[in-house]
Amino acid sequence: MTIKIKQLTKEDVFKDYSEILPELKKALDHSSGEWTPQQVIEGCIHDPSNMHIWYVYDGDERVAIASTRVVKYNNFLAIHIITLGGKTNDKMTEWTEEFINILKQYPQLDCIECTGRKGLLKPLIKAGWKERYVTIRKSLKEGFDV
Repeated sequence: MTIKIKQLTKEDVFKDYSEILPELKKALDHSSGEWTPQQVIEGCIHDPSNMHIWYVYDGDERVAIASTRVVKYNNFLAIHIITLGGKTNDKMTEWTEEFINILKQYPQLDCIECTGRKGLLKPLIKAGWKERYVTIRKSLKEGFDV
């Protein structure tokens, strides 16, 4: 099986709301309260160029849901993974490589970053990520070290 990742449209978010909401809630239960599920969903509907929901498929089976947002720092532009929930650990390298390939289509993005539990660090570091503060990042550009 191969990993495929699909960004949801506003229409998809409306259609799948009842499936997305509990998945976001489960993932955000492990956060420090930066976001509520409703805020993530509203952001994806009202500002879809900056906030996103993604489905991760292993073959035809949907195995995870992720949410992201674009963060403009003073000196670079990042896409930040807000949530990731589902069956991800056993294929962490495969899905991160696929996601990075998708993101490289957007040359304005400099890096991808994730703030999360320590349990995410070990498999992501093996996949080439770097621990920075409590946020881990991976450059999307050759020679750009964040």
